[in-house]
Amino acid sequence: MMSGLLRYQIFLGYGALFLAVWFYALSKQQDDARSLMVELAPVWAVLVLGVYAASSLVYGVLTFKDCPEAAKELEQQVSEAKAEMRKRGIQ
Repeated sequence: MMSGLLRYQIFLGYGALFLAVWFYALSKQQDDARSLMVELAPVWAVLVLGVYAASSLVYGVLTFKDCPEAAKELEQQVSEAKAEMRKRGIQ
């Protein structure tokens, strides 16, 4: 869709669109209940962004894959480093 844009550019585009719609809604005369909803729209937007960030973080943690090959390689490198340190007299 927007493959040529960077993430911050997409975020700024959506932010500008949100602000334009929000300012337009603020300029219109509305009853009290709608007026309160429009005034609190930025707060709700920040809350929604927070929920999205938290849920994407939880999803990333839940779908994190184990790498047994990398663990074995790391253990081998640690044992080699320990042997090298012992050889040099470092404890």
